[in-house]
Amino acid sequence: MILSFFQLEDGISFWSNNINIIHLHLVFAVLFLISYSIKSMLFLSGKRDAFLAFKKKTLLVETLFSIGFLVFGFWMLLFHIKSGNYKNMHWLDPKITLALIAIPLGIVGFKKENKIMVILSLAFFLVSLVIGLMHYQ
Repeated sequence: MILSFFQLEDGISFWSNNINIIHLHLVFAVLFLISYSIKSMLFLSGKRDAFLAFKKKTLLVETLFSIGFLVFGFWMLLFHIKSGNYKNMHWLDPKITLALIAIPLGIVGFKKENKIMVILSLAFFLVSLVIGLMHYQ
């Protein structure tokens, strides 16, 4: 019943429109990147107490943001593969690769308190976002 609220017209669902999925993916990616950037800057500045407090307060929200952008990104990828557009999207492979490398790099970097890994992770996420925005329609 709740999903029927998202019916646009004659059986067309909000969730089956690729443009809506692209917008949701972008929103979650930007929200995650803002939170991740703040956390990274606190970590890199050496303010351990502020970093731990921010990390503790935003753990659930940042997790939801990251799950959101991954789920909608995967959903969008399936749309592109299914429609046959993926073969013309050569920029998508480096974008996905950078984002997928940045995730474990950031996890390990924060866990082992390795600033270089955190910087690389943040840079990979930023470059991935820039690549996506260059091809945003």
